[in-house]
Amino acid sequence: MTKILSQLGALRCVEAAARHQSYTRAANELHVSQAAVSQQIRQVEEVLGVKLFIRRGRGMIPTAKGRQLAAQLTKGFQAIVDGVHQIQTEPVAGTLNVTTTQSLGTMLLMPNLWKFRQQHPEINVRVMVSAEVEDLKHGDMDVAIRFGFSEHPGLHRAMLFEDPLVALCSPRLLDHVDLSDPQNLRECWLVDANYRPGLDWPAWLKLAGLDFPPGEIKWLQVNNLDMALSAVLSGHGLFLGSLTLSKQLIDAGTLVKPFPHRIENGIRYSFLYDESSPRVERIQVFRDWLFKLVQESDDIR
Repeated sequence: MTKILSQLGALRCVEAAARHQSYTRAANELHVSQAAVSQQIRQVEEVLGVKLFIRRGRGMIPTAKGRQLAAQLTKGFQAIVDGVHQIQTEPVAGTLNVTTTQSLGTMLLMPNLWKFRQQHPEINVRVMVSAEVEDLKHGDMDVAIRFGFSEHPGLHRAMLFEDPLVALCSPRLLDHVDLSDPQNLRECWLVDANYRPGLDWPAWLKLAGLDFPPGEIKWLQVNNLDMALSAVLSGHGLFLGSLTLSKQLIDAGTLVKPFPHRIENGIRYSFLYDESSPRVERIQVFRDWLFKLVQESDDIR
């Protein structure tokens, strides 16, 4: 078996010559010379010890054993083509593995994923929360939705959304603090989610024209947006957040936006995938749905 498998190129000549009943047409298909096809077929005949073709007029006609072998080769080569195609391009139906941040997963993706399932029951979306960019070319993840302004060489990147940062709080806070006067912010906890300088509370306070003496503001430092949201939902403070991510909570009345001031271009999420992925058709279906979902948040701006 090993010996005949070393003759795969020659076996292609046998299959093509039998199909065309011509060495010349087989050579044209395989982009080699007619002499090369003839030589390759003779090698296979020597290895197998059988005659595969006979000349009839100007054509080369396969013998009974030649036809038998060619039929099996056609099936085998098609199986190879199908196998390669399957790993290069999968159908839309199947599993899609998505990695995203905790905040986007909790506040945007998971509350709405049932809508995607209704529209596309043939696609099973598996969501994994991670702060790292997974290896989308060689790993198990198909899509990464990532926070920040970093570039990602080698991957297709589309900006999912870029939001201003706005002050958000629980409506319960308004029962205890009159925020119609921004000066009363000194009575609240300002939850700092560790944004970059210029995209943080000091920048927002300056934008709002507020200049509190040092020590008058009560700060609560956390290291991500999820912890900031948990703190604010308790009713004791405000955090700087994204309107897109907060849409569900704003619509439900769980969060409110008491001030008009905003830091433009304060938060960005990108949609990343490998364009050569075998699941690219499935990825594009999910991408189109997610981008449309994000566009629907415009009504709260």
